[in-house]
Amino acid sequence: MPTFRSFAFRIASLSLAMVSIGALLSIGTFLPIAHAVVTKPVVHSVSAPVSVFSTYPSSELVALCNEPESRCEEDSITPDEFVSALKATSYFTSLQPYAENNDYELLIANVGKVSTQFAEITLQWRGMEINSHIVKTSAQKQAESGNLQHAETLIRQWEDNAVNKGIFTAEFLYRALEASNYQHDLAVPNSFGQFTKLDTQLFADPFSGAITRYTHHAYEDALVDVIVYPFTHKVTEDDRTLLNEQLDVDLAKASAVAKAQQLTLTLSSPAAPYKVKGIADGWRLGITAESEKAPTLYASTYVFRKHDKIIKIATTFPTDFSDPLVDELIQRVDVPKESLLMKRVRKLL
Repeated sequence: MPTFRSFAFRIASLSLAMVSIGALLSIGTFLPIAHAVVTKPVVHSVSAPVSVFSTYPSSELVALCNEPESRCEEDSITPDEFVSALKATSYFTSLQPYAENNDYELLIANVGKVSTQFAEITLQWRGMEINSHIVKTSAQKQAESGNLQHAETLIRQWEDNAVNKGIFTAEFLYRALEASNYQHDLAVPNSFGQFTKLDTQLFADPFSGAITRYTHHAYEDALVDVIVYPFTHKVTEDDRTLLNEQLDVDLAKASAVAKAQQLTLTLSSPAAPYKVKGIADGWRLGITAESEKAPTLYASTYVFRKHDKIIKIATTFPTDFSDPLVDELIQRVDVPKESLLMKRVRKLL
């Protein structure tokens, strides 16, 4: 008889669910990526890599600076001075000036006069603007420090606003992009069988959705995760193709990690259609991992489609145990309808 063992803790990249388990645990508390949680935290530091670029001022910024006196000068504070001011704060743990390919980018525009400086600081996520804030300082220019003091004052004002609004939280990002509101529209049970809900949290990426963790009162390694996320195909995509594709991706990740950790991976239940009492049609995949130095590990993954979402249920035990639990659980999960974000994305497909 197989025992409940956590395959996820040993193979952190087994599937989307398994990524969430191994990589997103922090000091014994279930947390997703540090800058993305469902509840609105006060984020005093940003762990995500953030690029910084200089940009042109908006017409609004130029108009503010040009009134009521003489015209303003652009970039009287240099981009490097702004970078130095940002680095002087404790807000960023991975600030990467002028770096490409980061999800988050800060764009800084500056106009000013001798005694007054303005900065317009815009935050983008993958090229989409999610926040813009204009700050101003009237401090006199310091002869020795040049404009660095102005830059530091402006950045402190912007940081106060960023912390208060939580602009680097997942909650803010989902709202700004008009992604699904999982907090309000995702319905999952508080318990099923002998499993109890631990928490529901957002991934840092809106295209990865939300994850709910369930734990067992007697077996700490027995876990069930429910991950709900939008698929990136058109809503007319064939379910068989769509669902099988999710498991193909998971199996490829699991195989790569098992190889790196010298585990022998076998398909105890190859990917195949899975029906739940005529109510839901999905697909199921069961995996076993073995080594000479550790007990056998198990993982079972089930995928279903509802609206424009994938419902992925991942367990850390074999399908013999998982099937009846999934049969009960899937009937009690409801998901958000298609978001405005995904409607815009699908128009581009």
